[in-house]
Amino acid sequence: MVQSEASVDLYVLVFGGALALSLLVAGVVGFVLLYQKRVSEQELLVKQMELNYQQEVVYRTLDAVEDERKRVARDLHDEVGAALSAMRLLVGQLAQIVPPNAETTDLTTRFKGVIDNTMDSVRRISNDLLPQGLDELGLTYALEGLCENAMDIADMNVELAVDPAIVLPARANLIVYRLVQELLNNAIKHADATDIQLSLSQQNDRLMLLYTDNGKGFNYEQAYQKRSLGLKNIETRAQMLRGTVVFDTQPGQGLRVTAIIPVKN
Repeated sequence: MVQSEASVDLYVLVFGGALALSLLVAGVVGFVLLYQKRVSEQELLVKQMELNYQQEVVYRTLDAVEDERKRVARDLHDEVGAALSAMRLLVGQLAQIVPPNAETTDLTTRFKGVIDNTMDSVRRISNDLLPQGLDELGLTYALEGLCENAMDIADMNVELAVDPAIVLPARANLIVYRLVQELLNNAIKHADATDIQLSLSQQNDRLMLLYTDNGKGFNYEQAYQKRSLGLKNIETRAQMLRGTVVFDTQPGQGLRVTAIIPVKN
């Protein structure tokens, strides 16, 4: 009888010890899991803070660049443009003072032509540096002007479609404008395209920019390995808004660019 009670006590002791050990192990495992969860949350928070800091640095750099663009554009318009206008006026007055003949008339006409071409170049550069009407009249107006300038410079047709429901912050408007500007500049300089379609639409919380042209295309892998400045600028503009951009092109098959940018409702 005593032996039986001793056996029961032993079983109880073993069972209780096993249960206590199990609870201890469970507590340790739970503590470790909770600790790992908190560490992961802290790491995620730190990464988010680093991303926000990097984003803020990028934005500050962008603001500094745009401020410098505005300053140069104003100087071109106010100082260089005014000087060229005065020079043209002086050339016209010189033609009235000097006795007219075929040589002086031809020379005066050529001087005026050079000055007019220079003034057009200054005006074009100034417009490239400072988006016309972007802040005052909105993204659609500014993009229409950008497309019209592209068609004036190159022998191409640009079709633009912008969803009127799109409403973006001023900084996002500027980044999208610069992205489109880079696409059109690349088309003018490298693509030999005659037809371009460009559309911006908003689908729920995403802004979709779609660009296609019928240009000569290129080998994307080779261009990316060479770190093409145009491709890098387009990619960087999209990343500034935490978006993605995809290039679809082959030699002789034109170019298709799709940029998807998250936006707040």
